[in-house]
Amino acid sequence: MRALSLNFEREVPSARLGYALLAVGAVVMVLVIVAQALISQEMERHALAARPAQAKREAWVLPRGLTSEADAIAGARVVVGHLAGPGERVFVTLEAIDEPDVALLALTPDTRNRTLRILAEARGVEAMLSYLRVLEQSRAFTQVVLVEHEIQDSDPQRPLRFSLVAAWSP
Repeated sequence: MRALSLNFEREVPSARLGYALLAVGAVVMVLVIVAQALISQEMERHALAARPAQAKREAWVLPRGLTSEADAIAGARVVVGHLAGPGERVFVTLEAIDEPDVALLALTPDTRNRTLRILAEARGVEAMLSYLRVLEQSRAFTQVVLVEHEIQDSDPQRPLRFSLVAAWSP
């Protein structure tokens, strides 16, 4: 008769695989840390090399006719003011107009000519003319001109689509 061998603490075969994966992970982690250190050293080297070029860019020359940096800043503010388009006053005026029969569809500012093209729909001619009168009477606009109008026959309510150009005051 053969001897009976009872082993209650059997080695699990998957434990070897786990230890092998742990070792591989540790090696990969060390490689990543070394690569990151090399990359950061190279970035520092490039930053040191770029400092003289950056210092040259920061030393800017004033445009002709200007004697101080304050004059240059004031001139830049004037240019930005012209490019900014219609001010808040124009939009507050448009929002304050209480005309329930008129719906604004599009606003297209033209900063060069200081005009605003407005595309809108009205329920009828009276609502459109009333809206034009309100815009003309506002202080935000100096001139309001009706460019075109057309009844939308394809819509069952037949709204009047119109376009106008309003010049805003500086």
